Amino acid sequence: MEKLNKIITTLEDIKVKDLAVFDFEKTSPFYDYFVIATSNERQANAAINYLKKNLLADDIRHVEGKGGTWVLIDCHDVIVHLFREEDRKFYGFDQRLMGIKRIK
Repeated sequence: MEKLNKIITTLEDIKVKDLAVFDFEKTSPFYDYFVIATSNERQANAAINYLKKNLLADDIRHVEGKGGTWVLIDCHDVIVHLFREEDRKFYGFDQRLMGIKRIK
């Protein structure tokens, strides 16, 4: 939970929009939380850099989509999705995850 709190604080500090956290702890063997937020490219790049500084060196497994419209940051048990506004609407993660417990 400490890692999740650091991720949330970091994203709030760079002023992402519509931050949502979904709890998969008891439903997925691969990850415990999904963090979804709306950001622009500059914020997404800042999120990557600040998360690398704020988390332990091995807490970030992989970053995909850097410089794109959807950035995925794999932090092992926490998966962070940063979307541009139009892509977030297009992929509809918020609607797809309606049955999953939302904690933020």
